[in-house]
Amino acid sequence: MSRIIDKINSRRSKHRFKSKIQNNDSIVNKSKNEEKDPIDIPAGWFYSFEFFPPKTEAGLDNLFTRIDRMVTNLDPLFIDVTWGHSGSTAPRTMAVASYAQRYCGIDVLLHLTCTGVTRELLANTLDQAKACGVRNILALRGDPPRGKRSWKKGDVSGGECDRAVDLVRLIRDLHGDYFGIAVAGHPEGHPSSYGLGEEISHLKEKMDAGADFILTQFFYDVNLFLEYVKLCRRAGIDSPIIPGIMPIQSFSSFMRMTEFCNISVPPKVLHRLEQFKHDDEAIKKIGCEIASEMCRTILLKTEEDGGVDGVHFYTLNLERSVTTILLSMGAFHIETPAHETQKNDAHESSHDDAGSHELSDSQKFVSQNFNNDKTTHFQSHRSQRLFPWRPSAMKARLNEDVRPINWANRPKSYVMRTEFWDEYPNGRWGDSTSPAFGELSHVAHFYSFTLGSDEDRRAMLGQSPTTPLDVYEVFAKYVEGSVPHIPWCETPLQSESFTIQSKLAALNRAGFLTINSQPPVNGAKSDHPIFGWGGPGGRVYQKAYCECFVSKLNMDRLI
Repeated sequence: MSRIIDKINSRRSKHRFKSKIQNNDSIVNKSKNEEKDPIDIPAGWFYSFEFFPPKTEAGLDNLFTRIDRMVTNLDPLFIDVTWGHSGSTAPRTMAVASYAQRYCGIDVLLHLTCTGVTRELLANTLDQAKACGVRNILALRGDPPRGKRSWKKGDVSGGECDRAVDLVRLIRDLHGDYFGIAVAGHPEGHPSSYGLGEEISHLKEKMDAGADFILTQFFYDVNLFLEYVKLCRRAGIDSPIIPGIMPIQSFSSFMRMTEFCNISVPPKVLHRLEQFKHDDEAIKKIGCEIASEMCRTILLKTEEDGGVDGVHFYTLNLERSVTTILLSMGAFHIETPAHETQKNDAHESSHDDAGSHELSDSQKFVSQNFNNDKTTHFQSHRSQRLFPWRPSAMKARLNEDVRPINWANRPKSYVMRTEFWDEYPNGRWGDSTSPAFGELSHVAHFYSFTLGSDEDRRAMLGQSPTTPLDVYEVFAKYVEGSVPHIPWCETPLQSESFTIQSKLAALNRAGFLTINSQPPVNGAKSDHPIFGWGGPGGRVYQKAYCECFVSKLNMDRLI
């Protein structure tokens, strides 16, 4: 168990930015013909991953396996685990944090929010985290109070700690230097601040109160981030600033997240994506390219120009994109024995998928292992290791030779066939067994969906329903598009459902309150603007179905 700030400082004492400064002249003098070749990122850079606790038991079990695989193969410096509104996901968050430290051998940064929470409850949570071996806390104010759609200028949390700085002070008062403390940074300003200058002033106050380093909100304009770092340095903030990178998984989620969080999108980025907005496979690939370019730009800059030496990935509990990005950045490579090279070349010519990274028994990830300053081979063949796991991050468990059985112990061929299934669509709500199952409001602490204030909800859903017909009408209007959200659906109806829109509205007005549905599709092209997903050349087939709330009387009529 280590404090993350100590690991960062130890690594910096060995590398600092020496190689970056030494290489600066060669970067400037590089000829135009050579610019096509990627410049090596200076030694010593690091990366970390964020995960959120899934909504289902099956998803939680599968997330344990995914974290184990990503930690073993990709070797992040640390991982962080999110915390739901007012501790709503506390048991699952603690389960993920405890498992990762005990069994995956990785240090965990635990989110903790103070919105609507008493000091006593916060103190109990810190004691529980300490008992689980957690030594790092990301101190956050948290989601807006219930009944508010977003933070407004001057808002406070409504709990006994008004702001994140109060939580930082509480942690230091109760536990001294035991915990390493991270806080959030907002390169484009926070909604409750009156400008970027005030946001940086608040950030300086948090650092002076005892915070150790900064994790930023995700962004897509690198220049804004670099300028933010320079402003922080001028304000006297010399702590590590780690930029948040969110790989783009789909065009629709990208647009929703950037709009809701007021994230600037450079025109060049939007243009690259809009050309392929109906092709999920192409969007993922372009998203990986954009993230890799952002990381390279930031990591190749000098300190004076706003550069930093680490990046933090908001994984959304998915691994394919992050693996692809790190592979393109030279964080590791995949070695194949010479006797298999010819066979694999033939296979790749007919099954080209650079993002799947499924290894044969004799292939292995070779990590540059920037986080431990040495090169380590991670064998996919278990017989090459004493035990098929990394040592625990807890001293008391370093010598253990027994681990719990989970998916990692199932037949390898099955795991390899299924480990990337949740990278593809699984109906409107997704696959409940996936680690990534859930809506956008559950996957990042910077995105929080609500129906707004009491006044907003009454205006949207009705002042005071007096009969069942009033409720039916709200559902019908949601289907027709005049009500943008209902408590069970945070986004408008998908365009594919327009073909059955009138039938859905009629069902709702008859008392069958639909919350999930899809129309039949019989062989539509995979690049169809409405029904398609994935790359061109495929076909889409799907059955029609409808899920709904229904009274016992109507249920009896159906059956």
